[in-house]
Amino acid sequence: MDKYTIMDYLKDNYMTLLILLSFVMLLTVNRKIKVSGLDYFRALIGIVFTLTLCETLEDICDIYGLSVKILYLKTALVYWFYPLIAMLELYLIVPIKHKLLLAVPYLLNVVFVFIDLFDTRIVYYFDELHRYHGGPLNKLPIIVLCLYVALLGINSTLILKSGYRSKGIIALFITATAIITAIGEEVGFSRGLTEEVTALEMFIYYFFLAAINYSEAQDALYRNRIELEQQRLKLLVVQIQPHFIFNVLASIQSLCYTDSEAAADCIDVFGDYLRANINSISSEETIEFTSELEHVEQYVRLEKASRDIDFSVIYDLDIKDFRIPPLTVQPVVENAIKHGALSRRDGTGFVKISTEQKDGFIIITVRDNGKGAALTSKQKEHQSVGIENVRQRLALQCRGTLDVDLSPDGAVSTIKIPAKP
Repeated sequence: MDKYTIMDYLKDNYMTLLILLSFVMLLTVNRKIKVSGLDYFRALIGIVFTLTLCETLEDICDIYGLSVKILYLKTALVYWFYPLIAMLELYLIVPIKHKLLLAVPYLLNVVFVFIDLFDTRIVYYFDELHRYHGGPLNKLPIIVLCLYVALLGINSTLILKSGYRSKGIIALFITATAIITAIGEEVGFSRGLTEEVTALEMFIYYFFLAAINYSEAQDALYRNRIELEQQRLKLLVVQIQPHFIFNVLASIQSLCYTDSEAAADCIDVFGDYLRANINSISSEETIEFTSELEHVEQYVRLEKASRDIDFSVIYDLDIKDFRIPPLTVQPVVENAIKHGALSRRDGTGFVKISTEQKDGFIIITVRDNGKGAALTSKQKEHQSVGIENVRQRLALQCRGTLDVDLSPDGAVSTIKIPAKP
């Protein structure tokens, strides 16, 4: 070779440079991803890139017959950087408490190799023909390198045994490839591939950490979403409780002016209701439909006692054995009574409550014979608040739905919840 060009450098180091460039691009694009050990990754990228230049320095020195000092510098960098790569990989993968203490062997290696820059010939030296020779401590860099690789292998096994299976496997893979590549450099089957292997190891471990980060972010997002839904549910429950209680108290108040004995009976009924059902009212869990039905029946008794106009409640229950969020059917029945059945001033108003199981769903239908399509805007607004509350709690607690269909013949409210297999 007469001269050494940039094309020769690219040809010798194409795969290493491609991996490093891809790595830099990923780090740049994914700046918002908080992967642990980013400083180590950046340092390793710089070290591997410098090692490609070191090999180039040797070729240039041989081709152009440059000063042997260049070979000393190149060899010193190689003897510094290969153990440094292993140490940084150990720091990156293993939670090391005493990093400075662990760096002592490496620092000793740095000192002895540095001294050889002044031709002390402790670790290595070159003759006039640029031929390499080993000194008394020639094995020091490889011993330090093997020390860190061995520590990485031991800790990788401990990580695997501790139950962190995925990280342990990745760490053992990096250890194994480092050992095989080092052996291959000596034997010959992987000579000149150390930089490519190191870059690939970093690339694999970065992807592993990025995947862990993404998984943890998704878990945190899911937990935050669940917490948000729980807080939202609490607000909805807090909203529906006074709504129901205030309506009952208003009914009792009206009775106090017309029928004190009936008012007293209503207070007894309401007291029994609260004592029996206060826990389920405050509950964020679903309750048995029969318990919700008791809420409905208690409310109907209180409503009937406070009204001069009579109405009927019809039950057509094909299925009762299922669960539902508390106070979801009762507000729907309340709307059907107040805005439907009671609009029939002749006492012919009725509310019909039906249940059935169909196509994998429990269907609860509340029908009245009022004049739903003729409700005033204020009545519709009052009705929509309670209905929307029920609709949201059904969706949050059991993936249920609530649809309301208004017509001149009355209103039909349909609750659908998935039936358990």
